[in-house]
Amino acid sequence: MATTWATPPGARPGLLIRFGRVLTAFKLKGLALHVFRALARRDPACGEAWNCIGFILTERRRLEEALDAFDRVRALAPNDPAAQFNAAFVLQRLGRRTEAIEGLRRALTLDPSLERARAALQRSEAQEKNGTY
Repeated sequence: MATTWATPPGARPGLLIRFGRVLTAFKLKGLALHVFRALARRDPACGEAWNCIGFILTERRRLEEALDAFDRVRALAPNDPAAQFNAAFVLQRLGRRTEAIEGLRRALTLDPSLERARAALQRSEAQEKNGTY
Protein backbone atom coordinates (compact mmCIF):
# COMPACT_ATOMS: atom_id res chain seq x y z
CA MET A 1 0.00 0.00 0.00
CA ALA A 2 1.40 3.39 -1.03
CA THR A 3 1.83 6.13 1.53
CA THR A 4 1.10 9.73 0.62
CA TRP A 5 2.93 12.10 2.91
CA ALA A 6 0.84 15.11 1.94
CA THR A 7 -2.40 13.52 3.15
CA PRO A 8 -1.87 11.10 6.03
CA PRO A 9 -5.01 9.04 6.63
CA GLY A 10 -5.60 10.00 10.26
CA ALA A 11 -4.53 13.63 10.14
CA ARG A 12 -6.82 16.18 11.67
CA PRO A 13 -8.10 19.04 9.47
CA GLY A 14 -6.32 21.68 11.58
CA LEU A 15 -3.01 19.90 11.14
CA LEU A 16 -3.46 19.72 7.37
CA ILE A 17 -4.39 23.41 7.22
CA ARG A 18 -1.23 24.30 9.14
CA PHE A 19 0.85 22.00 6.93
CA GLY A 20 -0.60 23.62 3.80
CA ARG A 21 0.14 27.08 5.17
CA VAL A 22 3.74 26.13 5.92
CA LEU A 23 4.09 24.87 2.36
CA THR A 24 2.60 28.14 1.12
CA ALA A 25 5.00 30.17 3.25
CA PHE A 26 7.92 28.28 1.73
CA LYS A 27 6.58 29.07 -1.76
CA LEU A 28 5.55 25.45 -2.36
CA LYS A 29 2.08 26.47 -3.44
CA GLY A 30 1.59 23.53 -5.80
CA LEU A 31 2.06 21.12 -2.92
CA ALA A 32 -0.04 23.32 -0.65
CA LEU A 33 -2.84 23.29 -3.21
CA HIS A 34 -2.64 19.49 -3.27
CA VAL A 35 -2.94 19.36 0.54
CA PHE A 36 -5.88 21.78 0.64
CA ARG A 37 -7.69 19.93 -2.16
CA ALA A 38 -7.15 16.60 -0.41
CA LEU A 39 -8.61 18.07 2.76
CA ALA A 40 -11.56 19.53 0.84
CA ARG A 41 -12.22 16.13 -0.74
CA ARG A 42 -12.09 14.47 2.65
CA ASP A 43 -14.20 17.18 4.32
CA PRO A 44 -16.20 19.21 1.77
CA ALA A 45 -17.54 21.37 4.61
CA CYS A 46 -14.06 22.66 5.53
CA GLY A 47 -14.43 26.30 4.51
CA GLU A 48 -10.85 27.08 5.49
CA ALA A 49 -9.54 24.56 2.95
CA TRP A 50 -11.73 26.04 0.21
CA ASN A 51 -10.59 29.53 1.16
CA CYS A 52 -6.92 28.55 0.88
CA ILE A 53 -7.62 26.89 -2.48
CA GLY A 54 -9.27 30.09 -3.67
CA PHE A 55 -6.31 32.25 -2.64
CA ILE A 56 -3.74 30.06 -4.38
CA LEU A 57 -5.84 29.82 -7.55
CA THR A 58 -6.35 33.60 -7.55
CA GLU A 59 -2.59 34.12 -7.36
CA ARG A 60 -2.18 31.73 -10.27
CA ARG A 61 -4.81 33.68 -12.23
CA ARG A 62 -7.09 30.66 -12.45
CA LEU A 63 -9.99 32.92 -11.62
CA GLU A 64 -12.97 30.74 -12.57
CA GLU A 65 -11.63 27.93 -10.38
CA ALA A 66 -10.89 30.41 -7.59
CA LEU A 67 -14.43 31.74 -7.78
CA ASP A 68 -15.77 28.18 -7.50
CA ALA A 69 -13.73 27.72 -4.32
CA PHE A 70 -14.88 31.04 -2.84
CA ASP A 71 -18.48 30.23 -3.80
CA ARG A 72 -18.18 27.05 -1.73
CA VAL A 73 -17.00 29.14 1.21
CA ARG A 74 -19.95 31.51 0.73
CA ALA A 75 -22.35 28.57 0.64
CA LEU A 76 -20.85 27.17 3.85
CA ALA A 77 -20.74 30.54 5.62
CA PRO A 78 -23.19 32.96 3.99
CA ASN A 79 -22.81 35.42 6.87
CA ASP A 80 -19.02 35.57 6.66
CA PRO A 81 -18.06 39.02 5.32
CA ALA A 82 -14.58 37.84 4.29
CA ALA A 83 -16.11 35.10 2.14
CA GLN A 84 -18.30 37.67 0.41
CA PHE A 85 -15.35 40.02 -0.10
CA ASN A 86 -13.05 37.32 -1.52
CA ALA A 87 -15.65 36.22 -4.06
CA ALA A 88 -16.36 39.85 -4.99
CA PHE A 89 -12.65 40.47 -5.54
CA VAL A 90 -12.46 37.60 -8.02
CA LEU A 91 -15.70 38.70 -9.69
CA GLN A 92 -14.11 42.13 -10.22
CA ARG A 93 -11.06 40.55 -11.82
CA LEU A 94 -13.36 38.54 -14.09
CA GLY A 95 -15.09 41.74 -15.19
CA ARG A 96 -18.41 40.75 -13.64
CA ARG A 97 -18.93 44.17 -12.10
CA THR A 98 -22.60 43.96 -11.14
CA GLU A 99 -22.07 40.74 -9.20
CA ALA A 100 -18.89 42.13 -7.66
CA ILE A 101 -20.68 45.26 -6.46
CA GLU A 102 -23.48 43.15 -4.97
CA GLY A 103 -20.89 40.99 -3.17
CA LEU A 104 -19.08 44.03 -1.81
CA ARG A 105 -22.37 45.47 -0.55
CA ARG A 106 -23.20 42.15 1.14
CA ALA A 107 -19.77 42.10 2.79
CA LEU A 108 -20.29 45.63 4.12
CA THR A 109 -23.79 44.82 5.33
CA LEU A 110 -22.32 41.94 7.32
CA ASP A 111 -19.35 43.97 8.60
CA PRO A 112 -19.48 47.75 8.06
CA SER A 113 -15.90 48.10 9.34
CA LEU A 114 -14.37 46.28 6.34
CA GLU A 115 -12.38 49.18 4.92
CA ARG A 116 -10.98 47.19 1.98
CA ALA A 117 -14.51 46.30 0.91
CA ARG A 118 -15.66 49.90 1.32
CA ALA A 119 -12.76 51.23 -0.78
CA ALA A 120 -13.31 48.57 -3.46
CA LEU A 121 -17.03 49.35 -3.56
CA GLN A 122 -16.41 53.09 -3.91
CA ARG A 123 -13.92 52.48 -6.76
CA SER A 124 -16.27 50.05 -8.49
CA GLU A 125 -19.27 52.34 -8.23
CA ALA A 126 -17.25 55.33 -9.49
CA GLN A 127 -15.92 53.30 -12.41
CA GLU A 128 -19.39 52.03 -13.26
CA LYS A 129 -20.77 55.57 -13.11
CA ASN A 130 -17.99 56.86 -15.38
CA GLY A 131 -18.12 53.86 -17.68
CA THR A 132 -14.47 53.09 -17.06
CA TYR A 133 -14.82 49.76 -15.31
